[in-house]
Amino acid sequence: MPRKRERFERSDVPRDNPHRNLIALAVLLVIAAAGFTLVDTLWSRVKVESHMDDPDIAEAIGKQDGPTALEGDFYYTDNDIEKILFLHVDDAGADRPQLVGAQLLLIDEAGGTAHLVDVPITVRVSAEGSVYAFAEYFNSYGFEAAIPLITASFNLYANHVIMGTESPWPPIIGLAGTNPFDVVGTNSEFVENIRTDMGGGELVEHGALFQTLGVGSLEVEECPVAGEEANEDGEVTQVSVDLVPFGLQTGILIANE
Repeated sequence: MPRKRERFERSDVPRDNPHRNLIALAVLLVIAAAGFTLVDTLWSRVKVESHMDDPDIAEAIGKQDGPTALEGDFYYTDNDIEKILFLHVDDAGADRPQLVGAQLLLIDEAGGTAHLVDVPITVRVSAEGSVYAFAEYFNSYGFEAAIPLITASFNLYANHVIMGTESPWPPIIGLAGTNPFDVVGTNSEFVENIRTDMGGGELVEHGALFQTLGVGSLEVEECPVAGEEANEDGEVTQVSVDLVPFGLQTGILIANE
């Protein structure tokens, strides 16, 4: 009589589980959700980081004509004065942001001084055979076209431009000592609400410089203007920068003794 064979289960072969497909589906859903969250987080960070190293602002800076020589009883400083134009707007991410105000920060690192000057947005600029108030031109034609015109009206070349919804000087000072690769992680709200040609490393370097020069406590200086007129409603209709007093005030020019 033939012997009945005994059956043994192999330990290296998985048992058949009626819920195997459901488990696999659940695992795939967890992986997909984690992947989506990771991609979304990375994409959000990339979008914020794109507010730095802005190519459109860099292109506008490159279109500046640069200063022309002025004549008078003065001479130009030998120090290299860095000039940063801040454009205060209602929404830095808008296709056509509206200008609220503007400032110029002039930094003489060698001389250990800095000046923060208010930019009257009623300064007149000439373009295409017409004359516009700076704010009017900015709001109509965009910052790319306006940046070279406003710096020309001050007879200077801006090294950097920051466009944002709040004063950038304190937040930049707060970046001093930060890892340049973690600027977004340190102050994502600030970065999200600006556009600038500067990268993370440059913002960190300027934070340390601003701290050294006391930029955070600077009084905003009035810009010397000439040719000011007002209409019947008291609105200024014509303003031009008085270039020599502006240069003497900010250290670009030095009076002969």
